[in-house]
Amino acid sequence: MTSSPLLTRPVEHAWSGHERSVLTRAALNSYPCGVGGPWTLEIHGSRVELYERFDAPTWNHEGTGRDRVIACGTAVACVAVAVRMLGWRPETALLGDPSRADTIATVTARDRRRPSAADARRFQAIFDHRPHRHTVDPSALPVDLVDEIAQAGTMPGVWLVPLPAFTTAGRRHTPDPGLLVVTTSDSRRDQVLAGAALQEASLAARARGLTVAPQTSPFQFREFRQRVVRTRRPGGSPQLLLRLGRAEG
Repeated sequence: MTSSPLLTRPVEHAWSGHERSVLTRAALNSYPCGVGGPWTLEIHGSRVELYERFDAPTWNHEGTGRDRVIACGTAVACVAVAVRMLGWRPETALLGDPSRADTIATVTARDRRRPSAADARRFQAIFDHRPHRHTVDPSALPVDLVDEIAQAGTMPGVWLVPLPAFTTAGRRHTPDPGLLVVTTSDSRRDQVLAGAALQEASLAARARGLTVAPQTSPFQFREFRQRVVRTRRPGGSPQLLLRLGRAEG
């Protein structure tokens, strides 16, 4: 996903009824992160606008609704994948409307672009709901495969760090092994980016035949995040863990 300011001249394109259905279904199949109905979607001309539902059910341990914001980011990423599949280059502006506090992102179709084979695979992966049962340490997977998945989720301000199972400093809690999603800081924008990174990396993993399962709940607690920083020193703010697994059969 690329993030840049919206152009002042809108493209002369309006999504058809079929295209609207594709965009909406893609967003609805994003990771909800345990949160019910965290966003609303509006389609106007060539734009897809996503807004956070402040009244949506959410884990809210610190009064911030972190899971809800991260879930909104996953929907943004799925919309961008669908836009590419529909033959357009998506341009994404995050938190771009200062008059609306609930604004998450606007994804706009800018230029015609033929979808690649990778675009098709990742679009199909949006609807892959194979259950995740057995988590695999990233070190047990081919290095190039782990790099491909991590790079899929990497964008300005967010990166993924392969982690083995570890015990956080001062506690016996041992998170599963996986890819730690890390952002530069911990603003609302960073949480949206973390959700987008989670979704993009998950689609890349599914497209390569793996199963995925995000772990967000312990990261709701500031104390836990601080312990991860002290123990693993990821170079930024840890947001969540993406667990990888091999599909059965």
